[in-house]
Amino acid sequence: MTATLYAGEWQAAGACLSADPEIFFPVSGTGASAPQIELARQICARCPVRRECLDWAMNSGEMHGIWGGTTPEDRTRARRKDAARRRHAARRRWPAAPDIRAS
Repeated sequence: MTATLYAGEWQAAGACLSADPEIFFPVSGTGASAPQIELARQICARCPVRRECLDWAMNSGEMHGIWGGTTPEDRTRARRKDAARRRHAARRRWPAAPDIRAS
């Protein structure tokens, strides 16, 4: 596997290619769907393109299914954490605005 894959080319190398696609789209994130989610994560764990898959899901805003071993809830948490980190970094870069009052 080369490090430079064209957009979508990584999908052809996915461990999920021979699995039932339904496994990766559970009805819910909890309860009876938990074994299905675990099975999807096990398939993802041995996938040679897991990182590319997760990157695609994060960059495209995919909100359904298991991608790169993550659930939609996992990706939402990661996006929020990343946004908070970027906000915090931006505040540290810029000094506070001066207090300007009209006379």
